[in-house]
Amino acid sequence: MRVRAYRFRAYSSKTTARVLKTQLEAACKLYNTLLHAEQEEYEENKHTMNKTVLRQLALDLRKKNPVFQVLHSQVA
Repeated sequence: MRVRAYRFRAYSSKTTARVLKTQLEAACKLYNTLLHAEQEEYEENKHTMNKTVLRQLALDLRKKNPVFQVLHSQVA
C-alpha cells in the first residue's frame, strides 16, 4: 500500500492574516493565564485543577475580558 501526502499553501489577505494573528495572541494569553492560575492553585493547596474547573475559569475570563472575546467558544 502506498501512502500519499499532499501539501497545500493558503494565501491569505493581509486582513485575514491580521485576524488570525490576533486570535493566536489571545489564545496564547488565555493559555498562559490558565497555566498561571493552575500553578498558583498548586502552590497554595498542593493539588491541581481538574478539566471542569479550568473550562469554567476560561469561560469566566472570556466573558470578563474583551481581549479573549475574539476567540470562539470552542477555542476557549
